Amino acid sequence: MGFWDFFSGLFTGVAMPHRSGTRQINKIIVHNSDSEWGNAAIIDGWHRERGWSGIGYHFVILNGFQQNRGFYAGSEDGVVEDGRPLHKAGAHVKGENDDSIGICLIGKHHFSPEQLLQSLPKLLRRLLREYNLRAEDALFGHRDFSSHKTCPNFEVRHLLPLLEE
Repeated sequence: MGFWDFFSGLFTGVAMPHRSGTRQINKIIVHNSDSEWGNAAIIDGWHRERGWSGIGYHFVILNGFQQNRGFYAGSEDGVVEDGRPLHKAGAHVKGENDDSIGICLIGKHHFSPEQLLQSLPKLLRRLLREYNLRAEDALFGHRDFSSHKTCPNFEVRHLLPLLEE
């Protein structure tokens, strides 16, 4: 049990720093892979090819297509894979990685109902609760930080009604 974990248990209902290991978490940023197929291991390879230390996202949500020109595997649609460990800063939005968690949806412009309506909201609810964040203040798309980006190719704020418990 970490220092903040101990004290946050003592002060239930009191705003404590939102920490993951030693990182303070203030934002959850949603991305898309800009590919119609893939998984965390493939993205890890793509990011290493760019000279990074590994996958920049903390989570990857699959769409059922893990290989280029592969067959659809329904049992893999909506599966959430771990990426970079949460205690490590991501590499997903320049200047915003130190206090954020990055989630990548496999896809370009079309996402499965399983990804968008089931897995992503479930993961977001868990992270918002775990880090004591309000979706209205903490949830963003990559495009919210760069006028040159369209990622994740949908308005993340439209997910807010799905996050109500």
